[in-house]
Amino acid sequence: MLRFFALAAVFAMAGDMRPPQRVTIAGQLSPATTLQPLPMRIGGRVERTATGFRHQWPGVYAEAAFRGDHVVLRFDDAINEWRASIDGGPAISLDRPGKAPVTISGLSPGAHRIRLDKVTESAAPARFEGMFVDRGQALAAPPPRRRQIEFIGDSSMAGYGARSERSDCTPEQVRATTDTPDAFAAVAAQHFGAEYQINAISGRGLIRNFGGTAPQGTMEQLWPRRLPAEPAPFTDPSWQPQIVMLKLQADFVGFRPDRRWPSLDALAGDYAAHYGQFLARLHRQYPRAVFVLWWFDTNGAPPNQAAMLRTAEAQISATALAAGARDLLFLPFPAAEFRATACHGHYGLEEQRRIADWLIRAVDAHPGFWDGR
Repeated sequence: MLRFFALAAVFAMAGDMRPPQRVTIAGQLSPATTLQPLPMRIGGRVERTATGFRHQWPGVYAEAAFRGDHVVLRFDDAINEWRASIDGGPAISLDRPGKAPVTISGLSPGAHRIRLDKVTESAAPARFEGMFVDRGQALAAPPPRRRQIEFIGDSSMAGYGARSERSDCTPEQVRATTDTPDAFAAVAAQHFGAEYQINAISGRGLIRNFGGTAPQGTMEQLWPRRLPAEPAPFTDPSWQPQIVMLKLQADFVGFRPDRRWPSLDALAGDYAAHYGQFLARLHRQYPRAVFVLWWFDTNGAPPNQAAMLRTAEAQISATALAAGARDLLFLPFPAAEFRATACHGHYGLEEQRRIADWLIRAVDAHPGFWDGR
């Protein structure tokens, strides 16, 4: 038997009352032989294969258009939560859909737009196999947006545990409350009408990860990859973001002196050298991009630490500018103004929206960034 999740999706639009939508799991309304794939616009880093799109980075999304009263989604994904929306309507949560076809039905006649977002971080690669409608009902994919922005960073960008109202979370609670589409990076990108990539992994720093863990899996090493778990590089000539925002500070969280970094000053010096080189590498790949760095707020910091960070900032700037990067904005984050009450001291949804507003104001103050200036 088909199992139905009732969705209260009745709402008025232009004087019309749309019928409720029904999400059908483990079945589809039409025989597979009568379905055709929808052309889609895919955002985020994916590997395109003959059977769909393999993915692991957060922030993957797909948009398409069709006619008719239903659409079928197919996955091979037992680890992620997804979120679908039809015509900008209420979100439809699809938690760990596995291999069962997902039918969204009960739609009003006529043309529709659908958006699908991956909500969670992925511990391993999974697959989205596409959207399907009855033959003759497919419409052209929405055209790509002119603006592009890339985010490189850690858990805050991925919305780690953002839907949680408590800080002491189990691993499963973290998975169940993570929310990349409602975290600051995606919110800010959508405010600007930009395509985006969120190339972020919780706990990963530039050259040293949170607490010194996973020393061979830093963002310096993983960012070039199409999927973090596999060495194949990401390549897409059409991806040339005007803005790249970096939040790479896990290096300093839980620092303990060791053989490689016997002091905080030693770590900061190595971090600054590698950061400048990383920006030079990014500039070679994205020669027109502006780089925005989520930076340390030194207000109230001990004088020696403030001086250490000023030195690091100067070193990063000098290396990046020498490589030809034209615009570099260090953006001190006023952490004291935000409450970190979600899982393990991360930001909840309300604070994520406030952080998005902080970033939006900073970019709005430099409108030339979207023009490569």
